[in-house]
Amino acid sequence: MNYTFNDIAGFQTEKEELKRLCEVLSNRQKYLKKGAKLPKGIIFYGEAGTGKTLFAKVLAHECGLYTYSIDIAEIDNVAQICKKIKRAFEKAAKRMQPSMIFFDELDKLLPNDKEEYYTDQSKMILAQLLTLIDGMSSSGNFVFVATCNGYGSLPETLVRPGRIDKKINIGKPNYDSRVDILKLYASNSACKFEITMEELAKLCSGFTCSALETLINECVIQSDDNNYVSKKLITERILEIKQEDIPRAPSNVSDTISACRNIGYFIVARSFNNGNYVLNLEADNLGNNFFNKILSEYDSDYEADDDYEDDDYTDEEENDEITENIRENGNSFMYEDENIYFSKTDLLNTICVLCGGYIAEQIIFNKIYDNMHGVLSNIYAILFAMSEQCMFGMDYAFSSWRNDKLPHSDEFKDKINSLFANTISDCYKIAEKIIEKNKELIKKLIPKLVEKRYMDNVVCEHLLKELGGIII
Repeated sequence: MNYTFNDIAGFQTEKEELKRLCEVLSNRQKYLKKGAKLPKGIIFYGEAGTGKTLFAKVLAHECGLYTYSIDIAEIDNVAQICKKIKRAFEKAAKRMQPSMIFFDELDKLLPNDKEEYYTDQSKMILAQLLTLIDGMSSSGNFVFVATCNGYGSLPETLVRPGRIDKKINIGKPNYDSRVDILKLYASNSACKFEITMEELAKLCSGFTCSALETLINECVIQSDDNNYVSKKLITERILEIKQEDIPRAPSNVSDTISACRNIGYFIVARSFNNGNYVLNLEADNLGNNFFNKILSEYDSDYEADDDYEDDDYTDEEENDEITENIRENGNSFMYEDENIYFSKTDLLNTICVLCGGYIAEQIIFNKIYDNMHGVLSNIYAILFAMSEQCMFGMDYAFSSWRNDKLPHSDEFKDKINSLFANTISDCYKIAEKIIEKNKELIKKLIPKLVEKRYMDNVVCEHLLKELGGIII
């Protein structure tokens, strides 16, 4: 069967990237005359069920590439596998017309990125591939194309430029893509759904393409005699797929999620402050000593003692002292024990950092796995402290927010709530831009942190340099 761009529903950004690649491969001579080197190797990567193989098939058809598939499903002898790989390269090299060598699920046969070979088979297959890809000419008429689930685990010797020149991530579909995919599958049935595909897409956050296809198919199979699919049936099938059909996460899923979240904190924090830090899997570690210090001063677990009274030091005197300190120190306040000044910018940046961890989860996994109550409590603790210290330019401070008996008017409370909401929104947008720019870096750092579990400043800086650094 021939697959075209019309067979790919959604994934507009990825599809545009594929079209640009097809333009180059379909007009080889045009780009060779310009002096360009054509890609020798291409990898489509992403978790199972996202459509990587479909993208490869579309590439082959749209570029008119004859495909030599390396199918190892029925081969368990390493010598035969290497022979099959070599034969595919030899046939492609001799073929006069453009062709493609296709290796599906490449990561299942290769060693991990540290080259700790699990088997001699992995070592031999990798050596064979490296030799054959190195022997390819960038002006040749064939290209090596592979798919893999765990791109981060592939050996760096294979995926470096000059061997694998193009890497395209096919992640889980976003909302718009889910709408398009659901419409495509639903249009192939004779059923009428009680809810729209737009509504259904909202209920399927985190679903892969294959999970969406399974959902529509199950609904069609269990529709009534009038080909009607009720909302109740849809809800039941969604719960069933979430529990059974979506591929299970690996055993280290908890570490992977923690790594993603803490790297999100770290990336945003590192964008603002180049101070000392360690990066580890400890829960909610901001990955920066400076911001950890700020957060420790506003720990949401702090509870004021309602019975505490100090006749010699009133709330008004405390507030006056803070206000005077702000005036003298330029919209900042001093932590007296260590003579450290935290400015308004420092506190706003801390809120950005706190948002960064959960934004990273959303962008990388299309889902937030953790309860955000704790981080929101910390954010509000910082906001209340800022209001108490006159950092919002108000005429007077929102003093002693822990005392519910103070006579704050509804108008004043609305003003505070609006101010807080706008501040959080602004900080979220700043953090989101930073995470979005660095999402490929985060994907590469996650397996490194899961493996090492702890990386100090020196190790991190060396690794960041290797990976191209943080984009600010």
